[in-house]
Amino acid sequence: MKKIFRIVIAIISMLGGVQLYAQDPNFSQFFLKEMYYNPGFIGINPGLRGTVTDRHLWTSVPGEWGTQSIAFDYYDVKFAQGGIGGHITRNTQGENFLNTFQGGVGYAKQIRVLPDLMFQIGAGAQYIHKSIDYTELSFVDEFDPRFGRIYETEFIPPGEGYWKQGVFDYNAGLVIRFNIRKTPVKYIASNSFGIAFHHLSQPDMSWVDDGKEAPLPMKVNIHGYSMVRIDRSGFYNRFFLLTPGFLFENQTPSNLWFTGSEAGAKTLSFGINALIPSKISFVSSLYTGIWMRKMYIKRIALQDDIANLKNKTFDSMIFTLGYKKNSRDKKSLYQIVYSYDMTISQAGLSTGGSHEITLSFEIHNLKLPGRDARRNAVPHPNDKFFK
Repeated sequence: MKKIFRIVIAIISMLGGVQLYAQDPNFSQFFLKEMYYNPGFIGINPGLRGTVTDRHLWTSVPGEWGTQSIAFDYYDVKFAQGGIGGHITRNTQGENFLNTFQGGVGYAKQIRVLPDLMFQIGAGAQYIHKSIDYTELSFVDEFDPRFGRIYETEFIPPGEGYWKQGVFDYNAGLVIRFNIRKTPVKYIASNSFGIAFHHLSQPDMSWVDDGKEAPLPMKVNIHGYSMVRIDRSGFYNRFFLLTPGFLFENQTPSNLWFTGSEAGAKTLSFGINALIPSKISFVSSLYTGIWMRKMYIKRIALQDDIANLKNKTFDSMIFTLGYKKNSRDKKSLYQIVYSYDMTISQAGLSTGGSHEITLSFEIHNLKLPGRDARRNAVPHPNDKFFK
């Protein structure tokens, strides 16, 4: 406990000498948060899609470290052969002293090159609102080495102890999807790769009005995943699906990020999921997987033995488990997926790890009133894998 206290004091003491930059919250189930990471995914599947995610970080650490997110998108040929979507994300850090709200909308244009090859170019705009409650913070000059927190701080918070700021931000992305067929009606693989650029306007997110700007740095995401059908004979099923993938994120220059916790300067996540349909009912599937998150952080020496961050470190090992249910006609589905992040970095298992749960649904042939139900799109992979 004493060591944890020293770490907290050291980090707080550094706030006066290090210019910090905001970091975007991460999700372990990024393969279910496509629109959050790349607006090019908006409307990539025909019909309506929605996701709800709740993530809690460091459950054994005092305070709330959580992120909640809701997103939806819809594709229709009469939207200039594209899709529209929106999202709302809320992030809380510490004893509810730092809150971030993001809400945005986006559009993606679909370009079909071949029956099983298409590109999507997407762009989005969002409003970001941050607030800080300085009354919930503790400062170094409040503590006595023997008696703890007994003094009044000399820090004078701006805005009567409460700071808030709202800015507009923009992003853009590109996605390519191509499918490989075993027969004219059956897929053996569906592949999606893309790149996205976030915070194109780099809005000023400085905490105090001291004339110095703290721009929200642009973030680049590079990602890819595949869905591959493996045919087999067995007691439980006759085939299963493997979905390997990766996500690389690059945001803040590594010499500006020192905590090595939720989202470092450069982060690489990679792993594989398995979708195992039931032999009794092919519309039901077990969802499981294992992932790794690796961070690239510049070595920084803090105080004494408080921290010794290495250039490259594995942050967490992620385990996923879920259930997926398709309708009998394969035209709609819903799924629930839970993941646990086991911390394997120097923060240790004492943080309690992180928990994340996602609920999602898709309605493939939903049409707006008065609109044609035809879809000028690459067929939904779900319709072709379960033949």
